[in-house]
Amino acid sequence: MKKHLIGRILAGSLVLALAAPTMPVFADSQKVVTLGADLSEEQRVAVLKYFGVYGQNIETLYITNQNERDHLSSYVPIEQIGSKTFSCALVCPTTSGGIHVKTANLSWVTSNMIASTLSTSGVVNCDVLAASPFEVSGTGALTGIMMAYETASGTQLEEEKKEIATQELVTTGTIANTVGQSQATQIVNEIKIQIIQGQVVDQGEVDNIVYSVVEDVAEENPESGTALSDEDYAMLSDLANQIAQQQYDYAEMEETLERVEENVESINQTVTEIQDDMQQGNEEIAEMEQAAPDTLPEDSILMQTDDTALGTEVIIDATNEEALASVPEAGEEDMEPAGFDFDITAEDDYAENDLAGEDFAEGDYAEDDYSEEQNPEVPAEETWDELQQSG
Repeated sequence: MKKHLIGRILAGSLVLALAAPTMPVFADSQKVVTLGADLSEEQRVAVLKYFGVYGQNIETLYITNQNERDHLSSYVPIEQIGSKTFSCALVCPTTSGGIHVKTANLSWVTSNMIASTLSTSGVVNCDVLAASPFEVSGTGALTGIMMAYETASGTQLEEEKKEIATQELVTTGTIANTVGQSQATQIVNEIKIQIIQGQVVDQGEVDNIVYSVVEDVAEENPESGTALSDEDYAMLSDLANQIAQQQYDYAEMEETLERVEENVESINQTVTEIQDDMQQGNEEIAEMEQAAPDTLPEDSILMQTDDTALGTEVIIDATNEEALASVPEAGEEDMEPAGFDFDITAEDDYAENDLAGEDFAEGDYAEDDYSEEQNPEVPAEETWDELQQSG
């Protein structure tokens, strides 16, 4: 890919209305922030500053661990989800351009994983920021993004598609433990492209696509030296068949899926080249950066972040190179390939670091407008189930 994405990988760093053509333009007031309910006030302020909205009246949702469990428990053991949620998000529905994502301090969920997964949930056009004041897995961010999108757009995503999107995230993360995050994302994304574009529904054909894509990606990346297990194939086949039964419109998903495809293929290729000869430097990457066309408007939320608000040791990732223009490059001492060797820990539970803020009752949902003059308490106004019922 380009310079900053490659720098991030080598440094060991690594969810949307069914938009119709007549979809209205969303004003700034349609932005929605989600904050992990277990953050301290200081940490919330840092995240809001990173998002570039501190001092603004932005509708705010507080995401609890129960919200996370409601979305993930069908696919992730409860003991892995944990008991705290720290991930945050800023979501802004758009009218075109597909899904653009930038993340900070998410170690398990990448920007490309979020973009591809959101497309499965039914989102077509949206800008997303997802972050934490310290390194977390990022699963709470996915939960918050889907909740925020429904609030911002006034559109309820289909429950079945949200379930499949969650399944996709877990499946991608699982096979990433074997082949790495970029290759895992590439495999899942390419399977989706072939199934949706070809309108494939037959289970036998779907299974053939799964095996073919896995083999092709393995041939393109022989340096990984790893193979998926029978259990991995079964997870992919189940996910692929779930996707095949939905009536997705490829034209609506094309921009997002093709962008993800280009990103992960470029990452894999460039990492291979650098591993072959680390001494050649970054000349080719710089050329790629100069040739890359801009795809984000200057007023996109991805372009408004304060990349110093969370400190200096921040894991930054984005689906768009220009969203990383202000991110410092990794120093040479950090330029080592990422091993992607962490286990799935689908949780934001970092309580052992003693970073949690005030306690929230599980199942609570809270909402307010946040401004610089406020030091908001977080009342539990209504449950998320009630919010869904009220639209």
